[in-house]
Amino acid sequence: REKVPFPVMLNTTDRMRRETIGLLMDKGLSKDFCCAFLLKISNFLVGKFQYHNRHDYQVAFPFALIVDPSNSCPLHCPGCLHNRTFQYKIRPDWPEGNLTPELFSAFISQFGPYASTVLFYNWGEPLLNRHTPDFVRQAKSYLLNTSLSSNLSVQFDAEALVLSGLDYMILSIDGATRASYEHYRRGGRFDLVLDNVKKLVEAKKKHWMATPKLSWQFLVFEHNKHEVEHAKAMAKELGVNDIRFAEPYDVIWEDDLVPGKDASGELYVVGYEQGEEYNRFDMMGNLSSEFARKCDENWSDKLPEGYETMFDKRSGRTCQWLYSSITMDARGRYLPCCYVPRKEAGFSYIFADNERVSGESPYNSELYRFSRKHFVWLSELKKPRGVAPMLPNGQPAPYCVTCPDRFGKPLVNEVHLKRYLQQLDRVGVLSPESLEMIANWDT
Repeated sequence: REKVPFPVMLNTTDRMRRETIGLLMDKGLSKDFCCAFLLKISNFLVGKFQYHNRHDYQVAFPFALIVDPSNSCPLHCPGCLHNRTFQYKIRPDWPEGNLTPELFSAFISQFGPYASTVLFYNWGEPLLNRHTPDFVRQAKSYLLNTSLSSNLSVQFDAEALVLSGLDYMILSIDGATRASYEHYRRGGRFDLVLDNVKKLVEAKKKHWMATPKLSWQFLVFEHNKHEVEHAKAMAKELGVNDIRFAEPYDVIWEDDLVPGKDASGELYVVGYEQGEEYNRFDMMGNLSSEFARKCDENWSDKLPEGYETMFDKRSGRTCQWLYSSITMDARGRYLPCCYVPRKEAGFSYIFADNERVSGESPYNSELYRFSRKHFVWLSELKKPRGVAPMLPNGQPAPYCVTCPDRFGKPLVNEVHLKRYLQQLDRVGVLSPESLEMIANWDT
């Protein structure tokens, strides 16, 4: 990858697509699916090439999408931006509101054809938006794996959510009794939460649906760790698929919220994987027309004018988030990862805004490109030439340039990408070596 010029790599990828599509169709796959399959694989390859060469302008598209159906939440958990103390100390820039169907359709039609996964959660409660099941169903038409996380302390249509095609659902319930649950999930209604879990399980049974997989997430604190065994018994009685015990972040301004480590990291499988008699969402029944439209597009045609000087190889460590993911909140603002945008100077973290985007993709906004180019600046601090970069307009660098967690793994990483490719490969054309080469961006 270091020795191949980028235009040559793109031309090779285009040739691979043209020469392979007929072979896949000969195996009985529809042309639309073959287009989708090759479009996604080629995007993963181009993205990996650009990541390894540290390109700031992206011809590739992100394979991991994070979307907040709602920026709002009825709860006020201490470790969340919807808590008043959190707002006072962190000063998040987070306007409330729900995602509109028009905004989501524009987002998913731009990024969905190239992606593997969409997470319908970040900092809001997704089930506050009545359109969320429709968003999930639309995402499935782009052959995307879909996940959602909810505190379940809201009213929603459980049957519509089960029938949407949702693959995985995290149930955030941090306690096996009302008192322990509401100690952290402030403003939550424990009885409503349990009732909603039962409705989800009943809807799956009614329609013989294998999905969504229901995973109870239990944050273990000192005040609730004695309820771990009780929670396991409840999970089995309720009929969820599994219960996971996780260590929470330390909320330093709450003295009585102490993370408990005894059971953290433990997974307790309750239900069994449903057999073939259970229904699976038909991904092929409603493929997006975007695949056919993009099938004949060449990657080499996506090179911008003046590209000859734009794709020099850079060295130094960087962040996979900047090359694999994009996040959009319910107001149409684009962020590079799941961090909280703040109002303070030097915390530039809204990389683009749908209301002000014209022409260029938000994935190649000025702040995105600047962050990819200057991310390695922190490694220069101990050297004489370690001078902090500034934006061309003289403003401080975006937060990514000085991010303290700059080498963390994205929420969707090579493990998820490999699993996705195995699911997508309906006729087994990808060898284990090919899967590893496409999915593992560290090699």
